[in-house]
Amino acid sequence: MGKSLESLLLIFLGLLIAPAGVFLAAYSIFSFLPESFSGLRGLCSLAAAAIALGVGMGWLYLGMSRFMNLKLGLFGERVVADELEGLKKQGYAVFHDVPCLGGSARFNLDHVVVGRGVVVVIETKTRRKPKGDKEGHKLSYNGQVLTWPGGQTSTGELEQAQRNADWLRRELKKEEKVDAVVHPVLTFPGWYVNGGPPQAPVTVVAHKMLAATLEKRFQPSLTQAQTDAVVRHLNRLCTNLEYADVE
Repeated sequence: MGKSLESLLLIFLGLLIAPAGVFLAAYSIFSFLPESFSGLRGLCSLAAAAIALGVGMGWLYLGMSRFMNLKLGLFGERVVADELEGLKKQGYAVFHDVPCLGGSARFNLDHVVVGRGVVVVIETKTRRKPKGDKEGHKLSYNGQVLTWPGGQTSTGELEQAQRNADWLRRELKKEEKVDAVVHPVLTFPGWYVNGGPPQAPVTVVAHKMLAATLEKRFQPSLTQAQTDAVVRHLNRLCTNLEYADVE
């Protein structure tokens, strides 16, 4: 989330700097024209201003698109966080935006739920639904691929959810000597999920079904002492300043 806010600042700084830079560069080139070409120099200055305006409009369009995507993503994570909040009353510990280091790359886990001997990593993907399609809110999952309205398929989201769970499993084994079964879960706020066999390597559910799924689907694999160790380690990750600069 911190990276998202930083990206917004860079977008708006770019709106100021990019057009100004283009104008100054073009004006500097045109200034080498002889004084006798004063009329041409004026036209060139106007051309530089027009180019700068065009660059600024293009940057604004790209910036607003990026801004709307970031806003949508942050909204989706907030919706999921609110849905998971009730699990705390059931004795679960819930973590959001858990910072991680994988090799030289920094990343985060959108949500991690720990309790009753279970560890679950939840990846949230917020995607716009197609307009004018009564079935456009439905996503199908057969345990291997996601199928979107119109027949498009994807697996990247599933692979990311699995990688995140694998990272946390290795981290807990290395740092806490806890060999935990970490369940990867993928959710798409606002979408209805068709299918999703229980034996699938990644669980895909609608965000409103998260709490019920976590309570019913996964079997305990950790003792209370191991569960407490996992919670302590996640607390350390979330307060470790070395991990602060992550998305």
